[in-house]
Amino acid sequence: MIDLGQLHKNTPYKNELIPYSLTRTIMEDGLPDILFHWHTDMEIIYVHEGQARFHIDTDYFNSEKGDIILIRPNALHSIHPIEDTYHCMDAINFQLDLIGYSTKDFASIHYLHPLYNGQLDFKRVIKPNQPGYTKIRQTLINSMEIGYHRKTFFELELKSELLKLLHLLFQYNYVYSSKQSIDGYRREEKIRTIIDYISEHYQEDLSINLLAKLCGYSPTHFMNFFKKNLGVSCMDYLIHYRLRKATELLQHSTLSVLEISSEVGFKNLSNFNRQFKKVYKTTPRKYREEIDK
Repeated sequence: MIDLGQLHKNTPYKNELIPYSLTRTIMEDGLPDILFHWHTDMEIIYVHEGQARFHIDTDYFNSEKGDIILIRPNALHSIHPIEDTYHCMDAINFQLDLIGYSTKDFASIHYLHPLYNGQLDFKRVIKPNQPGYTKIRQTLINSMEIGYHRKTFFELELKSELLKLLHLLFQYNYVYSSKQSIDGYRREEKIRTIIDYISEHYQEDLSINLLAKLCGYSPTHFMNFFKKNLGVSCMDYLIHYRLRKATELLQHSTLSVLEISSEVGFKNLSNFNRQFKKVYKTTPRKYREEIDK
């Protein structure tokens, strides 16, 4: 297993000319809970240990040791701990530009563009007993090792290995033509609109009425729509999003707990403390003290 330390998802690219990142996420004691989100990267995950609950577009499944999980660009997805079960995974994220998306050739037009636009999609999981697993796993691990060590000329080797990985996914039929309905596209767009709005305005006083209007729904229909498609209530999602932002400020700022509470959108400190302790099993102050040790 690559010795990457304990990292968290969504690490920014160190160099925009090499749009590739490698992240280790360890779930313990019910944390972290990775909320529904989307990004333009392609993401491939290797599960080292344990189980977690994955939600990719409309599919739910529990991961298992050895699983290779495929997430196409722009796919809506979340990853949730299963109670206090331990879960360790490594993920590579990379822009398709790294392997030739912007080049107008056959591979780009017939494989990369359809994958990016959702005309092609991945089968969600590759299990150890499925065709091509050994080759795919080895190529994935190679891609991780190359991207981690970054030796001289690694950029060429990394691009080559990622192309080989994508070729294997096509060769062993882990890519299929997506026939999503117009209603499905509209559903995805509404979900993206809500998620993006919350990420940009979470510090403000957000109400169900306001978010419902973004979708053109009544408040009741909106709440049912959100819960059905994201697996949690809208208010629970918003609270967890704010708390995650609070943990970032507790780790990386000198703001007081009171200032952080206000900064992430809580109206009063007592509610912030109560919600924080409910999720993280400790107070914001003690959380910061543990980080600083």
